[in-house]
Amino acid sequence: MDVGYLCTFTPKELIHSAGFRPFRIFASSEPISYASSHIQSYACSQARGCLERLLRGELDLYGVVFTRCCDTLMRLADIWERNSDMKVYNIEFPTRMDSRGKNFFIRELRDFAKTLENWGGEIRLESLKESIALYRKLEEMLKKLFQNKPNYELIVKVQMMEVEKAVGLVERELKKAEKIENRPKILVTGSVCPFIEVYNIFDEVGFSLVDDMCTGSRFFTFEYPDIEIESIESAFEYLAEKYLMKSPCPTKHYQDDYRFNYVLNLAKNVDAVVFLLIKFCEPHFYDYPQLKEKLEKMGKKVMLMELEFPIASYEQLRTRIEALYEVIS
Repeated sequence: MDVGYLCTFTPKELIHSAGFRPFRIFASSEPISYASSHIQSYACSQARGCLERLLRGELDLYGVVFTRCCDTLMRLADIWERNSDMKVYNIEFPTRMDSRGKNFFIRELRDFAKTLENWGGEIRLESLKESIALYRKLEEMLKKLFQNKPNYELIVKVQMMEVEKAVGLVERELKKAEKIENRPKILVTGSVCPFIEVYNIFDEVGFSLVDDMCTGSRFFTFEYPDIEIESIESAFEYLAEKYLMKSPCPTKHYQDDYRFNYVLNLAKNVDAVVFLLIKFCEPHFYDYPQLKEKLEKMGKKVMLMELEFPIASYEQLRTRIEALYEVIS
């Protein structure tokens, strides 16, 4: 049975170890109509697009897991529960990424594990260790693949398939992956964008990409804690620390400007930075003015591309990307 999720802070290992299949929900390319009766038009089109898929009957899921990230997704959980027969659970992921946040998240993982068992799953130490190992293998392979060349068709597909099949698929892709040299390099950073056509335009125009997208590297970029997993409780501690150490997101509060420093470090060896932001994605837009100022002080060209799903015209995006290429090449 598939259990859907929307946020990369969702502990997929727990879902998988309980006997369910984690399935990431993205907006589709269909126009948004039914969802407009249930959610405001100034909510981001990722949230409205996912709700549209639910109301159209496109999602065959046993349950859906939400996490505390942005205000829109927090309240989308309530709307989802009112309009479907699916199980719905909301993980209160901490906003402060520190030791108190870790202790809080461990308690949340305990509660989530009990919920998964109430849904009919079973979490045993061995199955949890296997799930943790499987996802780590997948994440490390994806990281290696993206260091050569980001593959967005693959990363979107991987997030919607069984992890065992995903590992095999990425292994095959790694064998034939080739690194592209001698191209202008840009950093793409931003929120969710599951539409492969956008990334293909960058490639067709002649750019090499460094990724910091919620759809891309934030799915697989983690620092792994040095914790020996000898019990369910130590597995919870491992997962709590792992997810608090993942690539930073604007919805969280980090010490010492970690989020900004992370992006600035990624931008050191690129020619330009493109912000791919969904319209009305407030956490990302709050970051943008300060990041833009800091990046320009580094001598980087900065471009903001505001997206609304479904994307009305890819050719308009192409025109802007081609103009950027002419400026920096």
